Amino acid sequence: MEFIKQLGEVAFGTRLRLLTDRFMQDGAKIYETQNIDFEPRWFTMFSLLSQKSPLNISEITTELGYTQPAVTQIANVLIKKGLVKVVKDKSDTRKKLLALSPKGLVMLDELKPVWQGFEDAIRDIFKETGFDLMFVVNKIESALDDKDMYSRVSEKIKEKQLDRIEILGYSDEYKELFKTLNYEWLEKYFKVEPEDEKLLGNPREEIINKGGEVIFAKYKGEIVGTAALIKFTDKEFELAKMAVTENVQGKQIGKKLAEEIIRLAGQKNADVLFLETNVKLIAAMKLYKKLGFTLTENHNSKYARSTIKMELKVI
Repeated sequence: MEFIKQLGEVAFGTRLRLLTDRFMQDGAKIYETQNIDFEPRWFTMFSLLSQKSPLNISEITTELGYTQPAVTQIANVLIKKGLVKVVKDKSDTRKKLLALSPKGLVMLDELKPVWQGFEDAIRDIFKETGFDLMFVVNKIESALDDKDMYSRVSEKIKEKQLDRIEILGYSDEYKELFKTLNYEWLEKYFKVEPEDEKLLGNPREEIINKGGEVIFAKYKGEIVGTAALIKFTDKEFELAKMAVTENVQGKQIGKKLAEEIIRLAGQKNADVLFLETNVKLIAAMKLYKKLGFTLTENHNSKYARSTIKMELKVI
């Protein structure tokens, strides 16, 4: 237990589960010493049916927030114990409803003073600690309703991944990588076109010397991605030739490259940054939309693969 305490916030869920286990174990001990044939895990459903019944399985699932298999499993045990009975829905005889049985109602009278004891003991703990933990739990549940742990943790992982990516400016030593990284995705999804060959084979002459930029992403000591800012007019630039090698995709490298290109476009006083893409590139489309790019009219493209044009107003 000391080790888990030392883990801090990362083990918060584990601490809550261990706390729940302690309540459950002591609850089971109380029922046993009071000679009541009842288990803590039945409490919520039994209590619900004592206040609202009859209910069907779906209604119980909604009320408790349990999964349907979990509710069905507990319901079957309570029925087998004779504490809950199955009744037919008067409006639809095909539906089965659950309610406390006569034996369950007798059990309820035995349970009420025990439950009151639990409630009083919990209130004593709150007084001893000086914290209204029910208020805190309500706040945590409300926060999780707004954004669940999966989303929160995923965002934190992405932030850490972004921090591990280094963006580098163009150097002739990376010239071949600019070509290799782009050929990788072009040959996978489409084919290399004449305009690609011209730009990828001569980045300094065709892009940089004409007012554009070529950047690279370094991850774990290796160049794994690239992108280019191509000058179209003094106020209009193109985000192009963005590529991330396949085995590191999904690690925010494309996002960091695109954000740097947007920053460079702003630095060059661009009003508009546009790009051309294809509907097949779903992940790329999703990224561009997140960055604020919107669809615009696509015409006079130099690429046969281009089906979509998007643009961003550079602030």
